[in-house]
Amino acid sequence: MKQVVSMRIVVCLMALLIFSCSKKSVTTTANTNPSNTNNTQNEVLETVLINNPTGTTPLKAILFIPASSTSLPAVIVQHGSGGLWSSNDATNTQLASQFHIWIDSFRVNKIAALFIDSYTPRGVKNFPNMAPPENIFLAAEFVRPRDAYAGLNYLRTLTRIKSNKIALLGFSHGGTSVLSTMVDAQAVSKTTWSLISGGVTYTDGVLPPAQRPSEGGFVAAVSYYPGAAMFSYYGRPGTPSNGKYIPYAPVMIHAAGKDPLYTTLYTNSDNNTNISAYDGLILKAQQSPLSAPMTMHVYPDADHSFDGVTGNNEDAKANLLAKKRTLDFLKSYLLN
Repeated sequence: MKQVVSMRIVVCLMALLIFSCSKKSVTTTANTNPSNTNNTQNEVLETVLINNPTGTTPLKAILFIPASSTSLPAVIVQHGSGGLWSSNDATNTQLASQFHIWIDSFRVNKIAALFIDSYTPRGVKNFPNMAPPENIFLAAEFVRPRDAYAGLNYLRTLTRIKSNKIALLGFSHGGTSVLSTMVDAQAVSKTTWSLISGGVTYTDGVLPPAQRPSEGGFVAAVSYYPGAAMFSYYGRPGTPSNGKYIPYAPVMIHAAGKDPLYTTLYTNSDNNTNISAYDGLILKAQQSPLSAPMTMHVYPDADHSFDGVTGNNEDAKANLLAKKRTLDFLKSYLLN
């Protein structure tokens, strides 16, 4: 018995040494339910495998849990079109610097996180500017929301996580996934779902919106610079009365004012005006009394992917303000 305890102590000490020496190297550093004598469980930063809801290759994810003596709330993070991993990492173990910064913020606020790699298990490292039909196998509208719920189900198996205090955060392609994940699938149900690109309607391989687990969905969500038009998955993006988009929990959107995803205008057939897909989606939600609140912050001089930018330029200023708003928003639902 003494030998077993000694081995556990050695493993924990080695794990802490590895993490403190290099935050950029993400390897298994601790057990998800370690034990010690003062009831404070160690920080966890490890690679885990979770169920792939649309394939046979498990999804790789990075699990982060701050040191704590109590169970913690959590956030599932969905990466953008550049993928989860550092661009010069061929092993798919080193997180992009953007996500290391978020780990630092989550540590300070005692929030756990699960960063899910949706790309490499499906044979791609990045996924820029893809349109139907090429994007259907990895669509942000209906494939990646299933990944988010797979992550939610996984976190609910961990005793260190508060199962009813889990939120969702996504960037760009992952931000689009966030918008679609938060939809009330039953409230928008219909017989046939489609994507429209270049005037062509695609139905083959197009799935309906992902259903929330029976235990419930996410308590809130934040979407950074998403593609909100979603290839008309929820109806024409500029016309609120066309189609349905009904989020079941509060959603916050961060829009980059110089981003074509925000600046592109669509015809609003309801009143013959032109509006952005972001405004169109929010107005579409407001058509239903079932919709949870949606808020949007626009950073007029920021470009796409402003998150993580440092310095004194407009992107950096937007990054700091959006980060504060995001953490305040998440904490209001996770820590209260």
